[in-house]
Amino acid sequence: MSLIITATDFSEVAGNAVNYACRLALHHNAGVAVIHSFMMPVMFSDVPMPGSLVNDSQKHAEAQMNDLLTELALRYPGLALTGKVIYGDTIDVLEAYKEENIDPWMVVIGNSSLAQNNSWPDSILIDALKALKYPVLAVPPGAVFSPVHNLCFAMDNKQDGYETAILKLTDITLRLNAGLHIINVGTASGSNADHTFDEHLKEQLSKLNPVYHFADHAADIDDAILSFAEKNGMDWLVVMPRKHSLFEALLHKSHTRALAHHSHIPILAIHEHHK
Repeated sequence: MSLIITATDFSEVAGNAVNYACRLALHHNAGVAVIHSFMMPVMFSDVPMPGSLVNDSQKHAEAQMNDLLTELALRYPGLALTGKVIYGDTIDVLEAYKEENIDPWMVVIGNSSLAQNNSWPDSILIDALKALKYPVLAVPPGAVFSPVHNLCFAMDNKQDGYETAILKLTDITLRLNAGLHIINVGTASGSNADHTFDEHLKEQLSKLNPVYHFADHAADIDDAILSFAEKNGMDWLVVMPRKHSLFEALLHKSHTRALAHHSHIPILAIHEHHK
C-alpha cells in the first residue's frame, strides 16, 4: 500500500491539510502517516535545559496527536492511519521518516500563506517545496479534496533536469487518472514562451496525451500561470522547483514562493533531476 505523509502543528491550516490527505488516501487506496515535530527554543545560557521541559512538551504533543488520530479514525473508517511525534526540525524529520519507510507517494502540508493568524511558519512550507526529494502537495486554507481530473504543469523553457520529474509526474498523473495540461509562459519584456518543446521530452510525456498551452507577452509569469489554472478548472498546479546557485538566488525571483503565496488551488512540487 502506498503511503502519504502529512505534517501537522495542530493549527487550523495544518488540520485542513491532514483531512485533505486522508480523503486523497481513501480515494486512492493509500495509507496516511501524520507527523508532528517539535523543538525547544534556543537558550543562550551555560545552564542546560531541564530534560523535564522536553518530556513535558513531548507528552503534550503526544496527547494532541492521540486526540487527532481518534478523531480521524472516526471520520475515516477503514483508513490505514498512523501518527508519530518526533523531536527535531520539521524538514529533517520528514526526510528521516522517509528513510525509515518505503518511499512515500507524496507529503501533504498546509499552505499557510493565505491564512490569517496561523502558527505554521511560512519558511517550513517553502523549505518543504524546495528541499524534500519526493512530491510535496501544498494545500491552501479551505481546500476540500475532490477527485483530481486536471493537472496543470507549469514548465519553463529549460530542457534539462526533467528526467526524474517526468517519471514522477507520469506516475502521479496515471494514478490520479487525470488529464495533463502543460503551460509555458513568456514575459512582455523578456523571452517568449517556448512553442517547440524538446522532442525527447514530448516523447516521454506522450503516453499521458498532454495538451500544450503557450502564453506570450505576460506582464507577470506567476499571475499568468495562476490565472490559466483557475480559469480552466485545473485541480492541482504542478511545479518543478529549480536549484540556483547562491548568486543566482539573489538575482532571480522565486516562482515557487510567489505561486505558493497566491494560489487558491493545491500546488504539487516535483523535483528536478540531480546529477
